[in-house]
Amino acid sequence: MNNKRFCCFALLVFLLLLFGAIPLQAQGDQVLVQVADGTGGDGTQFITKLRIVNVGLSPIQSLKISFFRQDHTPWTIATNWGTNSVFSLSLGIYQTYALNTNGAGSQLSGYAVVNNSDGPDIYAEDYQVSVTAFYEVRKGGSLIDTISVPVSQPTLSFAIPVENDVSNNLYTAFGIVNLANSSNKVTMKLFQAQAPPSADASDAGSATITLNPNEQRATFLYPNIFASASSFAGMLVGKSEKPVAFLALQQAGTSSGVLYTTVAPTNIDALRRNSYMYLHLGNSLDADHLVSDYWFDQGLIQSLNPDCNCPYYELDAVLPWSLLFQKQSDTTRRLTPQFAVYGGTRDSGAQIAVIGQKSDIDFDNLTLLDLQGLTYSSNPIDMSDNSANLAATFAFAIRTALGRYAKVRISAVITRALDKDLALEVFVFK
Repeated sequence: MNNKRFCCFALLVFLLLLFGAIPLQAQGDQVLVQVADGTGGDGTQFITKLRIVNVGLSPIQSLKISFFRQDHTPWTIATNWGTNSVFSLSLGIYQTYALNTNGAGSQLSGYAVVNNSDGPDIYAEDYQVSVTAFYEVRKGGSLIDTISVPVSQPTLSFAIPVENDVSNNLYTAFGIVNLANSSNKVTMKLFQAQAPPSADASDAGSATITLNPNEQRATFLYPNIFASASSFAGMLVGKSEKPVAFLALQQAGTSSGVLYTTVAPTNIDALRRNSYMYLHLGNSLDADHLVSDYWFDQGLIQSLNPDCNCPYYELDAVLPWSLLFQKQSDTTRRLTPQFAVYGGTRDSGAQIAVIGQKSDIDFDNLTLLDLQGLTYSSNPIDMSDNSANLAATFAFAIRTALGRYAKVRISAVITRALDKDLALEVFVFK
C-alpha cells in the first residue's frame, strides 16, 4: 500500500468524525469538526455538502455558519451561496438550506460552526437545527466516490465488524478522537469469527494506544495496530478510560480505484435496555428510548407558539410518547396511551396491558413471550387515590408505536403536595 493512498485514506477517515466528536461550544452551536474542500496534489478533489434543516416549530430568524482554518482564523470558502467565511440566513419552519463547497481551492481541511443565535425552541434544551454532511470525491472532473457520514456520539465502549484480506486489497481502518482534555488510554481486542456461529469467537489478541489530550488518530488496523491480522474476519471491541468518538472505514481495491465504506460502530454503553425513571404527574414517558420529557404539554406547546401555522395534528405527530401521566383532579389521575394523528388519521399508537402486583423476582422473570401474550388496549390505567394500581410493585406492559414491548413496575409512589409522582422500573425488549 503506497503512502499516497494511505495519506488519502487517513484524511478521509478524519473527515468522518463529525458532530458530537467534540463538545458543543455554546447553546445552539453545532460543530463540523472537519470540512474538506479543495484539490490535493494527486488531483483528487474534495467537496463538502451541508444540509441544514429547521426541525423546530417556529421560524429561525438568525442562523450563522462560520468556516475556520485549523488555526481558528476565518476561512474564506467558495460555495453555491457565494464566497465568504461567514454565511448568515433565516430559515422557515421545516425549511432546508443546502450549502455546497466548490472544491476549487487548495485548502483541504478546516472546520465549521453552525450557530442559532435565536436560542432554543419551546423545548428549553433542544436545538432547532439539524445538520447533515457528506462528501464527494472527484478526479479528472468525474465523481469517483460519495461518502455518507453518520453522527459520532461520545462513548467509552464500542464494537465494529472487521475484515482484512491483503490478497484482495481489503482493509479495515478506524478514526478516533479523544474528547478529554487529558491523555486517554484505549484498549482494543480482536475476536476471530468461528464456524459454526453458535460457538464462541476466539481471542485474536489485544492492543493499547494512548491518545494525547483532544488528539485525533486515523490508521489501519493491519499492520499498524494488529500486525498479525492480515487475513481476519470477526469483530473489534474497544474500551477507553475517557470519552472518545469512534468511526471505522473499510477500504476495498477495485479495477477503477479505491472505494470506501463507512462502518458505524455499536456504542456498547448505549445498548442499555433497563432503567429507573421518575415520572412527574402531567409528564410523558417514551418507552422506546427511556425518556421522560418534562416539557410535554400540548396546550403549553400551542400557547408558546401562537404564530406557528402547524395544525394540532402536526404538533402531536412530532411527540413520540408512549404514555402520559394525566391529572384529572387532586385525587384522580391516569396513565393514558399516546397516539399521533397524520392528516386527520389516527395511527395505532402505543397500547398498554395490566399485569398486576409482581415481586422483584416475578417481574425480572417476565419474558418477551409473556408480554406478547397479553391483551393490549388504548384504555387508560387508573392511578387515582382509591385505586389499587397506585402502589409499589404494580406492573403493566407497553406495546409502543414502534412495535417494541416494555415491562414497567412502580417502584415507589411519591407524594408531592396534592400530587402523586411515580418512580418506575422499566425494561425494554429491543
